[in-house]
Amino acid sequence: MNLTDSPLLKAIVDSAPIGLCILNTDGLVAEIVNDKFLEIAGKEKNAILGKSFWEPFAEVRAYYEEALSQVVATGKSYYADEVSLMLVRHGKEEKIYVTFVYAPVPDENATISKVAVWVLENTTQVRNREKISAAREAAERERDRLYESISQAPAGIAVLSGEDFVIELVNAKYQQLLPGRDLLSRPFFQALPELVETEIAGVLREVYRTGKPAEFQEQLVSISKTENGPTIDRYFTFNYVPRFNQEGEVDGIFNFAIEVTHTLQSRLKSDQATDNLEKILNMLPASVVVIRGQELVVEMINDTNLCYWEKSREEVIGKPFLQILPDLADQPFAGQLRRVMETGEVLDVKESQVLFTMNDGTIRETYVDYTYQPLSDLEGNRNGVLVMSFEITERVLSRRLLEKYAEEVASANNQLSISNNKLAKSEARFKFLIQEAPVAIGVLHGRDLLVETANQKVLQVWGKTNQIVGLPLALALPELEGQPFLGILDKVYTSGDAFYANEIMAMLEHDGILKEIFFNVVYQPVAGLDGAVSDILVVAVDVTEQVNSRKLVEESEQHFRRLADLVPAKISNALPNGEVTFFNKQWVDFAGMSFEDLRDFGYRQMMHPDEIPAFHAGLTEASEKGVPHVSEMRFKNIDGDYIWHLNVASPILDDQGKIVMWVGSTTDIQSLKEEEQRKSDFVSMLSHELKTPVTSIKGHVQLLLRLLTRETGPEFLGKLNSSLSRMDVLLLQLTGLIGDMLDLSRIDAGRMDLKKDRFFIDGLVTEVVEDFRLSHQQHFFHLAVGTGIEVIADRDRLSQVLINLIANAIKYSPSSKIVDISVTLEEDEVLLAVKDYGIGIEEKDQKKVFDRFFRVEGHNEKYYSGFGIGLFLVHNIVSRHGGRISVESRRDKGSLFTVHLPT
Repeated sequence: MNLTDSPLLKAIVDSAPIGLCILNTDGLVAEIVNDKFLEIAGKEKNAILGKSFWEPFAEVRAYYEEALSQVVATGKSYYADEVSLMLVRHGKEEKIYVTFVYAPVPDENATISKVAVWVLENTTQVRNREKISAAREAAERERDRLYESISQAPAGIAVLSGEDFVIELVNAKYQQLLPGRDLLSRPFFQALPELVETEIAGVLREVYRTGKPAEFQEQLVSISKTENGPTIDRYFTFNYVPRFNQEGEVDGIFNFAIEVTHTLQSRLKSDQATDNLEKILNMLPASVVVIRGQELVVEMINDTNLCYWEKSREEVIGKPFLQILPDLADQPFAGQLRRVMETGEVLDVKESQVLFTMNDGTIRETYVDYTYQPLSDLEGNRNGVLVMSFEITERVLSRRLLEKYAEEVASANNQLSISNNKLAKSEARFKFLIQEAPVAIGVLHGRDLLVETANQKVLQVWGKTNQIVGLPLALALPELEGQPFLGILDKVYTSGDAFYANEIMAMLEHDGILKEIFFNVVYQPVAGLDGAVSDILVVAVDVTEQVNSRKLVEESEQHFRRLADLVPAKISNALPNGEVTFFNKQWVDFAGMSFEDLRDFGYRQMMHPDEIPAFHAGLTEASEKGVPHVSEMRFKNIDGDYIWHLNVASPILDDQGKIVMWVGSTTDIQSLKEEEQRKSDFVSMLSHELKTPVTSIKGHVQLLLRLLTRETGPEFLGKLNSSLSRMDVLLLQLTGLIGDMLDLSRIDAGRMDLKKDRFFIDGLVTEVVEDFRLSHQQHFFHLAVGTGIEVIADRDRLSQVLINLIANAIKYSPSSKIVDISVTLEEDEVLLAVKDYGIGIEEKDQKKVFDRFFRVEGHNEKYYSGFGIGLFLVHNIVSRHGGRISVESRRDKGSLFTVHLPT
């Protein structure tokens, strides 16, 4: 009996989605060959049918002739999984990947009379998998580069994980801030216990709770460099930025820290930039293009889309869509793009026909699934569309072919008159062929979807054994309840329409565990004798590995892009020719421009004109030598002010030493520059303040020397006493200046130690006020103190605080002789207040009065002597006691300074 005796079997063979060729064992002559086999072979039917198998496939005979001979001799199948072949197809030698089976087919007497050659081409899957693997490796390399960048970043960076803020990553700069401490894998407050009761701890927990970042500028932190060592005062600028997981929940904190205690550390190294968005897009299997404006100008496009359009990047970027593809003007796409920009609605279209006119005048017919997603600028104005599409031409054409074959099968069934015995034998052979197929195939019968046939591949995919054969699919795979598949299959059965899906997800039970599995699947209805659907042919390919790999790449890209926006520095990327492709959020916010405006010469316009020539020369040198160009430059901010930055332009080289991109890192150093200026002003002021008493002392000494040479008696003694008294006052003034300088140096060195004791503060205040009453008898000091108020503090340092406050009250009250001093106890605080009725302090200056070197100016910029460090020392001493100091003041109404000390 011939295999073609059954029209049903022949129709199913012809419509099978995989290649099949039936050979007889006498000469291996091809008796049946379906269209799919011809498509894979790339040959005409008459080149194979009726010919010995090795005649059309001479190029692979040396590799597989022995295997085919063994199948005929032993009756055992031969399997080859995703092997590469150099095959002549359509007259051209090509390298392809196929999975094939040589399966023996026994006759009624169990004699091997035929061999079935099943073939499935895997070229696309293998190459896609290779691309995905390469993309995953690239993503891993970029991740490693990012963490390497973090480790080499000029700012200290630590990653705190979970509610306990476990330190899971610190870079070298962060560790250098605390060289004597073990930080990794420890909870943040266990590693840094000094911060537990500080404002910083509350802010850190608030960032974790709310997901809102926090920033500290020049924050005073009393902390030790070593474990359990003495604390020292240090100043830091740092950020707490929340880290979000895939569910959008905060799962950690990024801590960016720079120590600004020593202003000489003004030059910072560059952060390595994260992955370039265009490279990520080129890893995606989908076609992606970004279109902007009513002219539909192409702003960005990936290689997959260029391949589909058959255009080069130079032909596309910056050009209108209809100028690139004028033959699409009569098709709906341009109108749809503009409508999406106007309405903001997402457009999702399936199986859309796209017709391209080729250079030779022929029409290239393609089909795509595409989505149009509206894009907005920073102000929320819709000005573009993100287009993502998948070409499905092969799938559509294959479905049409299957539909055609299904009609032929139905027609053949109407004419079927073969005996039941012959039909049963044909069905048995059909089932045998399915069992040997290299892809997952099953046949479901009736509306109850009885598992009539299931080969080993589909059983492996389902995670079941052949015991499910004969059961309804709902009982064979009970985990499908609540999933869409039973409903889809019922619709295929009742409508007669085939179902196709790529990367559809199913939860299937394997060894008692539900697993997430992705498939490319076809549900093909098969008609019975009456023309109605009687069976459903199921063909499935497991693509779980490819889907998971692609998701990993997508998640990595999103993670790295988000990190670029979280880094406090301004980061940019540019092509080798200088065309900028990326500015992070810090750049856009600083400039107050959109990405497009900043890219289109806005970056150059922000530079200070005096520094542009040196910048261009530095870039040229960096390009020639392949080394970063580091410079201090001024950039104009959104308010029009030029701000100093440390700018690092780093060329990124490939293995051959060629520049593949530029990475820019620009860090704000304005505060460092201002600190340098304040120090310069301080040195000038110091020389003036020290010179004045020294000059006066020198004058008195010279006067005394002259008196000694020519005068004696009482008159001489009177002059001597006056000069010595004045010299004593000047020396006290000089000693006070030197003392303040020593205290300032102790603070900078972290060596201002406190000697705390318990004492009555009202007694201390009374002593200090009495001293002032003796030395300033023309002033009235109004004292209001309670009795028996105890504090634990350094008595000498609190005396220094009170002396500074009263001295300032006298100095800045030229028209008033009254100073009010009070000590009160309120709840758990002691309040020490000093009030004057002098020139007062402008509201804008009240936050600055405790800054180092800041001095209040009088009317008409009247000069008041001093270094501007008295209140800085007062604030430091009070803070080290765990207290705080506040100021209330109005211009020409006087000032009230209040020290709050814990009891």
